Order: sequence, then structure tokens, then C-alpha cells
Amino acid sequence: MNKTNFVNGRSGFTLIELLVVIAIIAILVALLLPALSAAKANAYKIQCVGNLKQWGTAITLYAADNSGSFPDNTQPGAADIAWMAYNFSNIFYPVYLYHNKPGTSLTGLRTKNDVFYCPTDVAHRESESLGNIPNLIGYNYLPGRTSAGSSWSYNATGLGDWCLQRSKLGGPYRKAPVMMDRLQRTQLKGWSDVNIYNHQVYPDSNHPGARNVPMGGNFLFEDARVEWRKFSEANPVGTIDVGSTGIGPAGTYTDYYRPSDLDKGPW
Repeated sequence: MNKTNFVNGRSGFTLIELLVVIAIIAILVALLLPALSAAKANAYKIQCVGNLKQWGTAITLYAADNSGSFPDNTQPGAADIAWMAYNFSNIFYPVYLYHNKPGTSLTGLRTKNDVFYCPTDVAHRESESLGNIPNLIGYNYLPGRTSAGSSWSYNATGLGDWCLQRSKLGGPYRKAPVMMDRLQRTQLKGWSDVNIYNHQVYPDSNHPGARNVPMGGNFLFEDARVEWRKFSEANPVGTIDVGSTGIGPAGTYTDYYRPSDLDKGPW
């Protein structure tokens, strides 16, 4: 009787056979992981599209009730391109979009299925919760802003009017995007940033890929359509180019939101 394969009346694997099985499992896992990662990224993109479509519907309904105007984003709290006016939580969100339920240091982070944040946003979701910032969102929002009292360089690349001269839908800058995923690069940390509250390093863009470089972003336009635009770090001019810049803890922050097929306007 072969004692290697039959011990105490029970059959078993040899060491070599076990190693072969383990190797096969490792190969299968290596083959499946990229597919699973791609499927997860695609699911997040679809959820993000749904978020922005809800924003588009809300903005259209608000304009219909307010002589074609965007919500006024010049009031206290509004800053840069991702901080919204505090009064949005009273006059806009609950009426046209969704009740704002910000994360806090007591309740923790927002869930990933919250319409105010792209499901891939990490940096702003953490900052909102740790810093108790109720007016921060996980997208960039352009119309109806003001440069008064702001350190943000809206006109750094000549696109300031996409934010500052755009109080109504259908105006001279109607072709410019309304909202988009955050594609942000920092001077000191590249495509990452250090959270000032917990000092952890997070991707500073939505839909991050290798080295946290964004793979692209969803863009909402005035006609409520949402389009995915691919981003290339090597060719921003031909994909998504610089929109504006600002100063922060990691030096100069550069935000990309000019689609390659759009000039500066007006149109």
C-alpha cells in the first residue's frame, strides 16, 4: 500500500498536489481581480452619473420657478468651486434635490450613495466629517459664484466667466459645464492631498487610477445631460484642461474642468 496517498484508511493530497492547487487558485485570482476592479469602477461611474442627473433635474426645476436663474451661490459659505452657500440647505436642497445630511465628527462619514458626493470621493468626505463642514460637496459646481473675498483664481486660464458671469441658464456661457467630478492636482502632493484634520493622505480627485491620477470625470451641462470625459495626464489639452487654480495647505491647487472640445466662450 502507498502510504503517501493512503494513511489510516483516508486518501489525501501530496505536498506537490497541494502546491499545484494553490498555484492554480493564485493564477485565477490574478486573472479575476482586474475584471472585478474594472466592474467596480464602472459601477461607481454609473452611480455618479445618476447623482449628477438628479442635480441637473433640480437645477432645471429651480430655474423654472425663478425666472431661469441658477441658485444664488454668492451668499455666505460659498467659496472656491466646491463650497456652497449655507442657505442652499434651506432654499434649494430640500425643495428641489434632497435633504442635506452632512457627515460630522459624531455621526461619521456620509454613505457612498449620497447624491451630494461622487461615490469615489474620499478627500472631501473625510474633511466634511472631521471638520464639521456642512456646505462642502464632492463635486465642483461653477455657476453663480463671486470672486469677492475669495482667494480662488477663477480666471487663471480665462474661464472666470463660466463661474462669475453666469446667473441664468441659456446665457452666453450656456455650453460650459455646470458641475463635474473633482479632478484636482496639488503643488506639493501631486494627485494626493494631506487632510488637515487627521493628517492622512488621500486621493485628491474623483475616480482615481494609478498614482491617484483621475481616469476621467462625469460632466453635467445646462440641458441636464451628463457625459463621461476621459482624462490624460500626458495630454490635458486634448482631454480635460485646467479650469482654475487656488492656494491651499499643499500649495497651488489646480482644477481641471475644461473639456477639450470647448473654447472659452461666450457662444
